Amino acid sequence: MSNQNPVLQNLRHLNQKFDDIGNQLNDFNRRQADGEMPDPAQFVDLLQKQSVTRTAMTAQFNLLQKPLKTVLNESK
Repeated sequence: MSNQNPVLQNLRHLNQKFDDIGNQLNDFNRRQADGEMPDPAQFVDLLQKQSVTRTAMTAQFNLLQKPLKTVLNESK
């Protein structure tokens, strides 16, 4: 499925990035559970990246919704 909508493409990219960060967090937690001592700064960095990515996803989603809301409001 090829969709040329740039907002959807950005959402897909951000979703993949969010999933990748989640996998890195899971790996960090697994290593810690296995008795390793991973760098806590890495954990904080991953949480910050996850937060920024989530905020960007919300902004992209709002851009996708805005035209629909405009159409719905104008049709009233």
